[in-house]
Amino acid sequence: MDVKLMHREGHSLRHIARLTGMSRVTVRRILSSPAPKGYGPRPQRPSKLDPFVPRLEALVAERPKATASWLHRQLTVAGFDGCYETVKLRMRTHRREERARARACVRFETAPGLESQFDWKGPVRGLIADRPGFAVHFFRFVLAWSRARWTLVVPDLKLPVTLASLNWAFGKAGGVPHRLVLDNPKTCVTRPKPHLELHPQFLAFCRHFGCEPDPAWPYHPERKGKTERSLRDLDEECVLGTTYPSVAALQAAVTAVDEARLERVHCTTGEPPAMRLERERAAMIPLPAVAFDARVPEIRRVLSDCTVSLDGARYSVPYAHVGSRVIVKADPLGLGVEIFAGAERVARHARAPRGARVVVEEHVAELRRPRFERLRERASRSRTVPAAPETLSVVTWPLATVEQRDIAAYAEAVGGAR
Repeated sequence: MDVKLMHREGHSLRHIARLTGMSRVTVRRILSSPAPKGYGPRPQRPSKLDPFVPRLEALVAERPKATASWLHRQLTVAGFDGCYETVKLRMRTHRREERARARACVRFETAPGLESQFDWKGPVRGLIADRPGFAVHFFRFVLAWSRARWTLVVPDLKLPVTLASLNWAFGKAGGVPHRLVLDNPKTCVTRPKPHLELHPQFLAFCRHFGCEPDPAWPYHPERKGKTERSLRDLDEECVLGTTYPSVAALQAAVTAVDEARLERVHCTTGEPPAMRLERERAAMIPLPAVAFDARVPEIRRVLSDCTVSLDGARYSVPYAHVGSRVIVKADPLGLGVEIFAGAERVARHARAPRGARVVVEEHVAELRRPRFERLRERASRSRTVPAAPETLSVVTWPLATVEQRDIAAYAEAVGGAR
């Protein structure tokens, strides 16, 4: 550019060459070319490593994490006389391509009602004002086609809590998707792919609703990217940067964020998830008539104070069951506790914190009566009334006409013996 500008200003070739430090031949060539000379890629020169590339690829396929120094030693044994740097540069290019291949993915869309994804975030502490050490988790359920989602605040990630959360999400969605995509939590997946084994209770849950569980491959979060990406909004909406007076207040804040997202136009689909959800429900599996009981039954013996112990709390049962074994079923989401004697439900309580004691007055009211009254009533119930003497009754035989014979006729009939 400078050479052509000075030439247009009237400078001679000799003067331009003197000012720029170039030769007059270079200046003349620049002025004669319409565009600057471009430099293309250099032709690849033959390398000593070229004959050993098949052997190198076989070694890398056999040991993908092998170091360049180990590969250089193996190639040296095979007759390679090049330096270590040649092998290192070749492996650097190979490893860069492998990393790019591992990160690359292809976006895909599923049919309405076909797939849903769920995941968790947590534990998160410090969200409840009066319980700074209390940890909560966030369960997120997303329908893949409509992008409709629901979030539930849960106390832990145990299997009963997971099943109860899924049951809650199916009720919110108004149906059951045909496929459930999840991570590989130990509570649901006892052995990941390729040798997949599911927890028996989780498998029974999926069979009850008629959906297919599809855990992602280990270290493959792209398979459930719709939930992985959506969980970031808990930070973006400042849900995690605020303290709340109770878990119910935290759940209300999370629900408000989900409802706002349902009405907002999604950047990928171009429609609000609420509109697509109405069309997706028609393609989902209807909810079964009988709900799945996600509670885990636990056997407890009724203590002498008419209570059973569960998670550090005491719950009362009728005094008649003292000393017997009962079945305790606690709601995984902390909504209540039910106690059964066989198939009969004998008590129902709200969930109490550790160390609390819940006693229903009806269960122990009989024991609060004076002891002599209870003994007198028990004796009156056990006292028996003497039975009345039996009376004989004569039953008359119906009248019949009988022929009368002399006793000699009977003696003759038996041979004359008397």
